[in-house]
Amino acid sequence: MNIKERVQIAILTKYYGKLLTEKQLKVITMYVDNNLSLAEVAEELNVSRQAIKDTLDKTTVALNNFEKDLQFVARDDKIKKILQDNKPEEAVRKILSFLED
Repeated sequence: MNIKERVQIAILTKYYGKLLTEKQLKVITMYVDNNLSLAEVAEELNVSRQAIKDTLDKTTVALNNFEKDLQFVARDDKIKKILQDNKPEEAVRKILSFLED
């Protein structure tokens, strides 16, 4: 997983982490947030490296599916862009219109 993917997964975890199982959240946090290797996470949790890899793969798919279905990150990004590109009064109007859709 490259740095861009790690950042994206960290963002998705902040939004959707409570939808993960306790095990998934622990593994993704150790790997992404704490920057541990697969081997280090496996050793810490007393499981195989392959088990950690499988959990990471399934968790990454789950997080991406949550975003695909719910689009909270995309919504917040759009709102931030509206705020940056518009005067406050116009931003409020555009955000309200966007949220009504």
